[in-house]
Amino acid sequence: MSDEMAGLIRRHGGVPLAAPVLQEHYRTDSPEVQQAINDVCDGRVDVAIFLTGVGAQAMMQTAITMGVHDQFTEALRNLTVVARSPKPARVLRRNKIPIHVMPPEPFTSADLTAAMSALPLPLHNRSVIVQRYGGPDSELPAYLRQQGAHYRELVLYDWGLPTEHAPVLSLIAEMESGNVDALAFTSRPQVPNLLAIAAAAGCEQSLRASLQSRVAVASVGPVCTRKLQESNIAVDIEPEHPHMGNLVLAVANHFAGDAT
Repeated sequence: MSDEMAGLIRRHGGVPLAAPVLQEHYRTDSPEVQQAINDVCDGRVDVAIFLTGVGAQAMMQTAITMGVHDQFTEALRNLTVVARSPKPARVLRRNKIPIHVMPPEPFTSADLTAAMSALPLPLHNRSVIVQRYGGPDSELPAYLRQQGAHYRELVLYDWGLPTEHAPVLSLIAEMESGNVDALAFTSRPQVPNLLAIAAAAGCEQSLRASLQSRVAVASVGPVCTRKLQESNIAVDIEPEHPHMGNLVLAVANHFAGDAT
């Protein structure tokens, strides 16, 4: 979504510099995912939890590849379905699958588990599939274990490093030269990937020095903010609502306040 974000930045008078630090690696041929889809179709699953839009769409695409998309979506309509945020919810609604539970903003794991307390059926001894994040998430599995659910985590993609590191290294150099005013993070996995690329190139210290002094750090929401703080990076800007448009507006308002 770099083009969309660049357009938003320009609309607010900024100059976008794109430096991708993520590359999605899909696993739509995973035997575990295919078995889970077959189990849904055969009525052996009680609850389906979708955590991301990318993963939900990949699961639908896997069902299409297997030739069981219609059967899969029809079976999901008869299950208890949970969506973590509007992104997987859009995929589910596009496939006419009702959503029984979706937490309120900011859509954290804690919000999700709190919302799941309103599920219409107890989770004890229920078969649950979880379309997982590209990265680890400890809160939801712990909750499912506490509830006595029989759950499976399905990994349809992970977040790898980009093939090309030059744009990231160029951005770090621009920050060191004082030519960058803000660095915006739009997802949690961006944080360790950026640090890994910088460390491999021997410029992590320069990156951290820039982020601690001259460059404002903007985070899309509390999940991303927590990861930045765990990495000893202070966050200067976080929008009230965790959306990309709100993030860009928050950055614009931050500098408008400085100007006054």
